[in-house]
Amino acid sequence: MNVIEEIEKELSETYKISTDLNLDSAFVTGAGDSYAASLVIEGKTKGRFKAIDPYDALDYDNLNKPLIIVSVSGKPKSNILLAKKFKGKTKIIVITANKNSLLANLADVTVELPYKSNNPLPGTLSFLMSISALYSIANEEEDKGEDKEIFLQNPFFIGKAENYGVAYFSYLKIAEIFGFKSNYERLEQFCHSPIFSSRKSQIIILSSNDKREEQLKSLINYTDVFKTRCEGAFCNTRTILKSIIYTMRKINWDKIYFLEDKNILSISSEIIY
Repeated sequence: MNVIEEIEKELSETYKISTDLNLDSAFVTGAGDSYAASLVIEGKTKGRFKAIDPYDALDYDNLNKPLIIVSVSGKPKSNILLAKKFKGKTKIIVITANKNSLLANLADVTVELPYKSNNPLPGTLSFLMSISALYSIANEEEDKGEDKEIFLQNPFFIGKAENYGVAYFSYLKIAEIFGFKSNYERLEQFCHSPIFSSRKSQIIILSSNDKREEQLKSLINYTDVFKTRCEGAFCNTRTILKSIIYTMRKINWDKIYFLEDKNILSISSEIIY
């Protein structure tokens, strides 16, 4: 089975996670895809759940609401240090696929993700599982559907509310899989300054069915612009992941870049773990 087939297989599997745990509000943290998931739930809950960076949060003096740490592997040291710092000071919930990790052992409550992979892959199914678990904890409804795939070429991803987290996730996948440059921004912030750097980019608006998104699309006449036919994070995530697979096939790309660049991978791993 090649890389494309492995990613496709993951996307065909069930990602729905239901929990008995419900919270009115919380801090949510994680690194990489898990931080993207934190941004998704922050946007979806209109700030009831607040995304924080785990390394920055090590300098916080206190947390006045529960802390949710999302970590599929359970291994990043910033997550572990943060759990140790606030153990016994606030309720700690860990969302992970590694229930035997030190991070999981520091939790007051563990939400296990039934995710396993025989080979290292960029997060796809695990990201969908993570945001599904967060939606369940926050008592939020999942959106449905997906749009047709887009051939991705120097994309600039734009998202509002929960779709800002998906824009960040999309940017991460372009870096991990292709090693290419891309960009991401919130809808409002994009129009203030980053738009001036977008002339040579392909602009992808991750739709939340907002009128200003359609207005922006209609005004851009200097480069290719696409607006998904979605309203939320799940639809947009599925659309981007389909688009990545489509792009891999179009350019005959059957590898994961972050596994190929051993020099950068060693630096990344040294800092993270």
